[in-house]
Amino acid sequence: MKKTDESDWTKMITNETVCRYFYIIFFVVAVMAAFAVGMDLWLMVKRPALGFAMLLRSAPVLILSVLNSLFLYILCARTLLK
Repeated sequence: MKKTDESDWTKMITNETVCRYFYIIFFVVAVMAAFAVGMDLWLMVKRPALGFAMLLRSAPVLILSVLNSLFLYILCARTLLK
């Protein structure tokens, strides 16, 4: 199997830049999840039965998406920023 060399344009991207990208993605996902939970809570005030059902349906997806983006950032920080 032939080993490929790193492209010239990828050599310019530092490890800090890659980890900063994953941190920004984590932050954006967390803010969007918090907004979605806030909307679910607002819906619970207006229509309690529907709002609780929406919160139960959206909570697993929100938790998994935030944890996934946090995992990518932690993985990047531990492997690239030693």
